[in-house]
Amino acid sequence: MAITMNLRKAAAAQTILQDLLKSIEVKANLELNEFQDPATAITEANTKMFAADTRRNDVLMSIYSIRSLVGMQNAGTGIASRLSHIAYIDKRVEQLEQLVNQAKPLMAMDVIVGKLEKIRNRVNDNSRASIYGLHDEVETGVLTVEQQESIRAVVRDLRKQKATLNDEILELNVRTEIELTPDVEAVLVREGVV
Repeated sequence: MAITMNLRKAAAAQTILQDLLKSIEVKANLELNEFQDPATAITEANTKMFAADTRRNDVLMSIYSIRSLVGMQNAGTGIASRLSHIAYIDKRVEQLEQLVNQAKPLMAMDVIVGKLEKIRNRVNDNSRASIYGLHDEVETGVLTVEQQESIRAVVRDLRKQKATLNDEILELNVRTEIELTPDVEAVLVREGVV
């Protein structure tokens, strides 16, 4: 009977296999000294190299087989679409927070009109402001306080949606299982992962 594991355990197995893959050393070169029999040393090194490479290939194949099985289950159970929605939420929250954080306060309309009138009626007195065009504009934010609060409320709602989606994904990851192929099962057993 094939081994089954839930998606959380499959993710943990992939992490273990990735770490294992990094630790497998495949040596394609050999340093010989004058006391060694070159033919024997080269033959042994060649055998060890191919054995290590075969092990490395088996681990790599297992990682991507599990990844493929997990990917199919992610699509079939709706995890992939939830992850896409979370990615959208993260980007949208970033956009909205940036919008609110960089917004200057909206000046009162009478203040804006007064400042523009002052610029318009300024006497050309060759002052520094007139010569270099300094202070020839009035800068103001365009969002009202109510609009900023509305945007913050949207951000709070998006964060709640993200938390709900994360909870659903966690539940699906625990409940959904994959069935390992015999080859992958053999590698996981041989490497002590299961």
